[in-house]
Amino acid sequence: MDNRQNIGWGQFLLLLFMCRVFTFMTFVPLIAEGRSLTVQLEAAVISALIQGLLLIPVAMLRRGVTETVIAKNKAAGISAAVLYFVFFIFYSVNSLLHFRDFLSSRFFPTAESSLWIGILLIVCVYCAGLGIEALGRSAVLLFWLFIVSVAVMLISSSKDIDPANLSFSVKYSEDLFSAVLDDLSRSGEICAAAFLAKNVSSKLRRGIYGLLAAKLALTAGISVLIAAVLGDFAELTDYPFLTVGTFGGTGFIQRGDSLYLIVWTVTAVIDIALFLHISGGLIGEVFPQVKFRTLISAAAVFLLSVFFTVTDRSFSGIYSIICSGWTVALLAGLIPLAVLIFCGKEAKTSGE
Repeated sequence: MDNRQNIGWGQFLLLLFMCRVFTFMTFVPLIAEGRSLTVQLEAAVISALIQGLLLIPVAMLRRGVTETVIAKNKAAGISAAVLYFVFFIFYSVNSLLHFRDFLSSRFFPTAESSLWIGILLIVCVYCAGLGIEALGRSAVLLFWLFIVSVAVMLISSSKDIDPANLSFSVKYSEDLFSAVLDDLSRSGEICAAAFLAKNVSSKLRRGIYGLLAAKLALTAGISVLIAAVLGDFAELTDYPFLTVGTFGGTGFIQRGDSLYLIVWTVTAVIDIALFLHISGGLIGEVFPQVKFRTLISAAAVFLLSVFFTVTDRSFSGIYSIICSGWTVALLAGLIPLAVLIFCGKEAKTSGE
């Protein structure tokens, strides 16, 4: 697979953090569905707490979940690997289609969609083939580029911030439960932790809970910024995060689109490359003799993406089932918990 390449806890944190950044760049579900700022912030906090609980077994296990199961029980391990593989493939397809739509609607409306899919996947396959160490180092550099773009965004939109757009309510909302599930469904990067735990050289817990804290800060900060700048208009925009950056500004800042395009393209590549790398690794765990595993994963992503593009069938319906908040809870928490309990009982039995 990757001959057990290792990354530091900071690289692990930033790699998964940038995957979350990509989600915000192309889709902000709680804003898109018209939920209030209060619900958005409450859902983000509750979701972070739930994710913290879910990831306790991963932090304690400190090994790849599927790899551990396959070593103990091959049938159970293969079943778990299939579940993770299907999830990561569909998660990659979703990222690819969202980025294709983003490019088509905002920058290249006349370009052929299948062409974008193919070109981007070729780049992602190359990056995934470099291994997790290269992806980890790239995530660190990308993080600082993202910080620069956010700084430019804040400067360009500062004069348009209106505190009157910020309204908070302590009243309970019936939307809160579904909002929490929506946030979980957009947190598929935590499922990658169950696979990448074995690659973190030390301080895995620091990486996991640092990731959750960083994601919560990102979610809260972006939600407040979008609400303060756009107000009710945010619900009507396709890409509220991008709209904030282009809402105002003068001089070179007024053409910040080029900077955002660079940042978002590299983020998309890192995001999709990571999940292709993981998918290829899962193939290698089940079929060690198979070669070109990342390429096989990319082929599956390409075929699914082209199918939903050519046929105009709705991808969101099947995606919401396969990659729902419940699925994230299963893959990130419940399966690792079962593995941890099984391994604990086995260790106790062998000790007796």
